[in-house]
Amino acid sequence: MGRGRRGTRRPARARVRRVTKRSRTVRLSDSATRAQTRTLAAHRRALVAQLREEIGVPNVAAGRAALVMLMGLPGVGKSHCARLLGARLGAAYVATDHLRSRLFIAASYAKEENAAVFGIAEALVDELLGEGHVVVLDATNLTARDRSPAESAARERGAPVFHVLVSADDGDTRARLEARTRERAAGDHSDADVRVYERMRSRDFEPPAGGYLEIQNGANVADDVARVADLVRGRA
Repeated sequence: MGRGRRGTRRPARARVRRVTKRSRTVRLSDSATRAQTRTLAAHRRALVAQLREEIGVPNVAAGRAALVMLMGLPGVGKSHCARLLGARLGAAYVATDHLRSRLFIAASYAKEENAAVFGIAEALVDELLGEGHVVVLDATNLTARDRSPAESAARERGAPVFHVLVSADDGDTRARLEARTRERAAGDHSDADVRVYERMRSRDFEPPAGGYLEIQNGANVADDVARVADLVRGRA
């Protein structure tokens, strides 16, 4: 682990659809995506109430509210590290890939769809921080623009933000992504493949201005996770 450089008539409630099998080839049209995202925005409160039951919010808040924001490329093992951190911290776990899989039958990753997914994630983070939970947010979060909404929610709640970059050996990452195309592991909600990895890898990472912690997902990942958890507990 190392240091980087330094959210009258009542309208019908929207329901989260349970999807047992997703298609990688079917894609909604732009107009259908826009219509669906408008519906989701209109029923955000109801959706947040349903989704928080699915993500398994701890019955009792772990302590002072804090946001642990994971960052990293697809396939490096962010979700694995997030779950390990969440278990150590007694934290609520919010993953944008999971939310997308619950909200959209066939993910398009269109601009409007991304806005809907991250809007729901921000609302979940804001509500959970308001209740005093430590929240682990699992998303790529590689740019300042991507991180801004959740960071703003934390500031409004007076909660500290801990940025954690998850990295992994390039060969291991590619192997995980290639295995995903053959068989999806239990709890894996991401559609990212090697092509997505290459595209995102070619873009510049925008480090948080205040610096960040780092977890190397490899043989010593448990030690790195323990150190990060201790730092969060010590500063939250």
